[in-house]
Amino acid sequence: RAWRGMIQWWAEGAEPAFDRWTEWAAARSERYGLGDTPKKVDRTFWDLVQRADEKPIEMDGEKYTGDDVRGMMRGAVFGVKEGTELVVELKKAAAGEPASAKRLPAPAGTTRPSADADVPSDNGTAGFWTVVCNDNSAAWSRDPESYRRDAIEDKGRYPLFGDFASSVKPCAFWDRSAEPATVVNNEVGSLVVQNEWDSQTPLPSGQALHADLKGSKMLTVLGGEGHGVYPSGNACADGEVEDYLTTGKLPSKDVTCEATAGSNGDARENRKRDILPGAPLPQRSPDRF
Repeated sequence: RAWRGMIQWWAEGAEPAFDRWTEWAAARSERYGLGDTPKKVDRTFWDLVQRADEKPIEMDGEKYTGDDVRGMMRGAVFGVKEGTELVVELKKAAAGEPASAKRLPAPAGTTRPSADADVPSDNGTAGFWTVVCNDNSAAWSRDPESYRRDAIEDKGRYPLFGDFASSVKPCAFWDRSAEPATVVNNEVGSLVVQNEWDSQTPLPSGQALHADLKGSKMLTVLGGEGHGVYPSGNACADGEVEDYLTTGKLPSKDVTCEATAGSNGDARENRKRDILPGAPLPQRSPDRF
C-alpha cells in the first residue's frame, strides 16, 4: 500500500482517534464545554464544520472553512488535549468571542513557514511529494476520475478525512519511477515500533508492515501518542529498543508496553517544537464531492 495506501490509512486511523477524543472531551465537559457525552461532543464538532462551510470562521485575520477544520482536526485528534483546544478556539471564534489561532495546527495542504527566509514555504510539501511519487509510481492511477470515485466513497466511510486522503494527488501526473518498487516481503529480522495513537503511521499501518516483514517482531505502546516512539522516557519501550540496537537480538515474541504520562508529555512537547518530522498533509481536493 505504499504510498497511496499509507495516506489513505491517515483517514482510516483518524476515525478511532476521533471517537477516543469525544470520550476524553466529554469526561472534561465542565472545563471545556464541548458536551457532557461523546455524542454531544461529536455534534459540537460537526456543527462547527457546517458553520464554517456556510461562513468561514475568522481568527487572527485568517478564515477557516469546514474543510480546513476537518483537515486540522485529523492530526490534532490523536493528541486528545490538542484536539480539544483546537475545537474550543474555533467555537469561541465562531461565536464572535476572543480566540487565538496560535493553538491551531496548519490546515491540510499547508506546511509551517521555514525559519530560514531563503527556504520556500512549500519546500517541505515539494520534498514529500518527490519522495512519495518517485518511490512507486505504479501504485498511482493515471485516471483522475478514479480518485473522484474513491474520494466520494471514502468520505462516507471516514467522514473526517476520507475524501482528502483518497482524492487526486500530484503522483497521478508524475513521471514513471526510475527504479522498480522495493519488494517488502522477506524474513529479515527487524523491530517495528509503534505508538497506538500515531497520526502519521496509524496503528493498522504498523501492523501491516509487521505482517509484511516476516522476520520482524513488533513493539506496541498502548496509549502512546505521537510519531516518535524512541527515545520517549518510557522504560519499557526504550529498554526493548536499546536491547535490539545494542545486541541485534529481537525479543522472542511481540511486546506490548503501556504509555506513561511522562512519555506522552514528551511527545506533546516534540510536536509543539516541531522536532519530529511529519509528512505534510495531503492537498485537499478542489471541490467538495
